[in-house]
Amino acid sequence: MLSAVLLMAGCGNPPMPPSDAEMTRHFLAHETAFDGIREVIARCPYGDYYPPYDMQDTACLRGVSMEDRHTLDSLLEAIACERVFYFGKEAMKESGWNGYDTTYTSFTIPYFSHGYSIGGTSKDFVYDSGLKNNPAYQVTEHGDLNGIYRRTYNDTTLYKRIKGDWYIRLEHDN
Repeated sequence: MLSAVLLMAGCGNPPMPPSDAEMTRHFLAHETAFDGIREVIARCPYGDYYPPYDMQDTACLRGVSMEDRHTLDSLLEAIACERVFYFGKEAMKESGWNGYDTTYTSFTIPYFSHGYSIGGTSKDFVYDSGLKNNPAYQVTEHGDLNGIYRRTYNDTTLYKRIKGDWYIRLEHDN
C-alpha cells in the first residue's frame, strides 16, 4: 500500500514553466545584470559554459580572467541563475562555426527545466545577435510560449523577443 501511495504522489502534474510575462518581468528587473553577463561573455575567447560543474573541469575556464569569473558569479547570483552556456569567439574561429564571424555573440542562461530523461521542457534566457535574421528559428511576438507548445504536442523550440537581442526560448521534447 505504501509503495502505491508513493507511486501516485510521484505521478502528479509536472511543474508549470514560468509564463513569458514572469520571465520578462524578471529580465527587466535585472536588465543591468543580464547586460553585464553579455559584456563578460563577449570577452571570453573559449569555453562552453560557466561555472564549471566541478573543479576538475577547467576547460570551461580557459581564457576567462579571475576578475571576469568573480563578475560572472555575482551577476548569475543577482539573476538567480546557476550557469551560462556559450561558444567563445576563438572557439568559433577554430571550429569554423558561423563562418568565422568573431563579432557574433550568442549564449543561453537556463531559467527553468523539468524532465529530459524521456522528454521535458525548459525555458531559458537567450542573447543572440543573429536570431532575428535567421529564418530557421521560430520567433513569435504573440501569445505565451507555454500555451503555444501545449497546443502542438510535438517537439518544439520557440523564441519570443524580450528586448533588443534578448529572447525567451522554450524547448519541449515529448
